[in-house]
Amino acid sequence: MSSENILMEIVIGTYENHLLGYKLETDNDKFILKLSFTTEVHSQSVKCIASSDKFLASGSVDETIQLFNMESRKIIGALFQHNAAVKMAIFVFGLQIIGNASKHCRGHKDAINSIAVHPTGKMAVSVGKDKSLRTWNLIKGRSAYITNINKVADIIRWSPDGSKFAISSNKTVDIYSVEKAALISTIDFQHSVCDFTFITNDLLAVGGKSEYIRFYNLVDEVMCFELKAKSER
Repeated sequence: MSSENILMEIVIGTYENHLLGYKLETDNDKFILKLSFTTEVHSQSVKCIASSDKFLASGSVDETIQLFNMESRKIIGALFQHNAAVKMAIFVFGLQIIGNASKHCRGHKDAINSIAVHPTGKMAVSVGKDKSLRTWNLIKGRSAYITNINKVADIIRWSPDGSKFAISSNKTVDIYSVEKAALISTIDFQHSVCDFTFITNDLLAVGGKSEYIRFYNLVDEVMCFELKAKSER
């Protein structure tokens, strides 16, 4: 199969300390997941993954962030400054990594569960156990807006163009429009959501405590296809 058939590579962290890579390919209008690599670099379960261009970072209960070069498939370094499990790590323009932000950002009244940096790099949004959504001005380094969402949110992600963002909570993913400053749709995954990502501005992939990775068309608000990835979560 030529490289033109490879759409992307998906990297998964496991409870068994491993990173697993899968290439998403097309073959006669069918989508196929093929294992591309597997490696064990952490001494305890992997809690988060962040990627940018050719680099990847993984955080773990072992209190480290491991850095990878995805072209050479080799470890290029590690960060050991954390004194607790690393539950989030994000790249800003592929150069900076923000990790364990709950120990540095002041504003939330309870633990921060997830942070997402806008594609411009000028602002970020965060959600946590205090049932609030906070917008941060990264130029001035302070909180800009606070919105009560009346639920504990687990993960927040921006669309590639920054026009919308999505928030997961238990079995649902809520889609918000920046222009409208409002909730525009809700996805019911029917299982607990473990992670999700924007494939395009209007295509969202969701995985969780299910055999399937499901893909949702945000324009028509329907599930357009699904991939059976594993027999478990």
